[in-house]
Amino acid sequence: MAQCVQSVQELIPDSFVPCVAALCSDEAERLTRLNHLSFAELLKPFSRLTSEVHMRDPNNQLHVIKNLKIAVSNIVTQPPQPGAIRKLLNDVVSGSQPAEGLVANVITAGDYDLNISATTPWFESYRETFLQSMPASDHEFLNHYLACMLVASSSEAEPVEQFSKLSQEQHRIQHNSDYSYPKWFIPNTLKYYVLLHDVSAGDEQRAESIYEEMKQKYGTQGCYLLKINSRTSNRLYF
Repeated sequence: MAQCVQSVQELIPDSFVPCVAALCSDEAERLTRLNHLSFAELLKPFSRLTSEVHMRDPNNQLHVIKNLKIAVSNIVTQPPQPGAIRKLLNDVVSGSQPAEGLVANVITAGDYDLNISATTPWFESYRETFLQSMPASDHEFLNHYLACMLVASSSEAEPVEQFSKLSQEQHRIQHNSDYSYPKWFIPNTLKYYVLLHDVSAGDEQRAESIYEEMKQKYGTQGCYLLKINSRTSNRLYF
């Protein structure tokens, strides 16, 4: 029988994870695109927490969670279209066929020797993509956003004012009846304010000053200064 790379105990916490939205200003998104990544893609390598997480259930019982994974994605106001999802799944399966020369399990049935693949990479890729592309539904809370990260750049003229506009935009998307998607876990969604600073081009002192202003307005627990380096090397290697 074919073996999967992940066990069930590994699959579930990797597939069903807390979802966090990201809403970026145009300047912040432009800044991340200098590295050919979106803001959500920039955070993906750091989506698994290395420290323990302490959570309390409705009975106020404390639970310790290790290796918690978080899914961060840019806000999309339209649900995935069935046709686009089918095409995506077909492409994933087509690109995940077993490599030639892969060692297979041989099962003898009468006069026949059946070569059975030891693994099923196409199925695992299909399963991962299927779970990631599932639209959020009303009857359960999978793929509902627990929080929203508001992201502005330190190079903007008024970053703190930009945070206010992003907060209003998030509130409009969540509570305006024109938007039935995405889904949110609670009415008053948790907000985190992220100041994106490019150390290769921005003013370090100005970024720190803006960060202090953010903490005074929004509190120290919800404000973060994220430094990136978009400098490209001109050095030639031979």
